[in-house]
Amino acid sequence: MVLTYEYRIQPNNHQEALLLKWLEPRRRHWNSCWRQRLDWLHRTRCFIDRCSLVSQPIGEIPECPNYYSQLAQLKQTKELFPEYKEIYHEVQQQN
Repeated sequence: MVLTYEYRIQPNNHQEALLLKWLEPRRRHWNSCWRQRLDWLHRTRCFIDRCSLVSQPIGEIPECPNYYSQLAQLKQTKELFPEYKEIYHEVQQQN
């Protein structure tokens, strides 16, 4: 049997403001990673009734994005967007 625990957090005003401040950058990062995976999927797949048996993709197809490759991109994200430096890296990795 697997037990799970549920904890209620009761943040004070400062902690609540900090959590709300972190939500928007985390949402943007999640959507960006999701978009990378969908773009890769759409570039490497084609419908069976709309492509030839021998199909050549247009342009170079990047490597399949996965958890570890997107995790490695966090350094670049922090350099491009300074608001990501304020968020703990463990929080970003779990995102």
